[in-house]
Amino acid sequence: MNTIQPIATALLLLFATILVTPVMAQEDGEKAGIHYIMFKMDEELMSDISISVNDRNFLNGYSESPVFPMSLVDSVKEYLEHVAEEVLGVPAECVYKVNRRGKEVTSLGMNGELEGMPVDLLKAARNRHSDLDYFVRIDVNITGRGGKWIINPKDVRFKLKPTITLKITQFDSEGKVMFSEKLKVKEFGKLRTREVTSGDGRVTVRKSEILYPEDIYEMLLVIGGQYIETYKR
Repeated sequence: MNTIQPIATALLLLFATILVTPVMAQEDGEKAGIHYIMFKMDEELMSDISISVNDRNFLNGYSESPVFPMSLVDSVKEYLEHVAEEVLGVPAECVYKVNRRGKEVTSLGMNGELEGMPVDLLKAARNRHSDLDYFVRIDVNITGRGGKWIINPKDVRFKLKPTITLKITQFDSEGKVMFSEKLKVKEFGKLRTREVTSGDGRVTVRKSEILYPEDIYEMLLVIGGQYIETYKR
């Protein structure tokens, strides 16, 4: 009896199934909108030098931080769209609330928040984008953990170890949670800081090794890759 023909036929059917499945998924036309990205960074990890006047309550401090270029802000959003799409299995892109002037409403970049991110609330986004099947919120948080040692009361030194956390939450068109997972990565080098106070105690100067925008983007690439590997469906 010739068994080659049935085996060949079965293999052809198997390959046909494998090839047709992704096409059918694409033809389904489901789409996701990323309506909110909270990208928060500890300000102490971003401030190169800060000066505090300790006996003042008003205009009592000054600090310098590198500016996050808009080209890199766009790269952050594009990469988060990629991560969401890989993990959730549907095309995903940022969607925005628009003000009366027709301008997209985004985060302002205050208090350690990255500017230019979508900040639409879920209920409003669902009403605004009825063509979408899913809605996505992404939370990125970069913090510094570590210890300090005191040379003397007016000379304090720190070592901070940056940690990044990524959380993606997917909602259906009714607002029900379909997916929500968080991942933390802390395998990064330590940043050194020195804080010196003047003899009379009036002025404190803090000089730090910091995270530059490019460092933050590299951290995002690391955790994004691990997130895809861990949670891709």
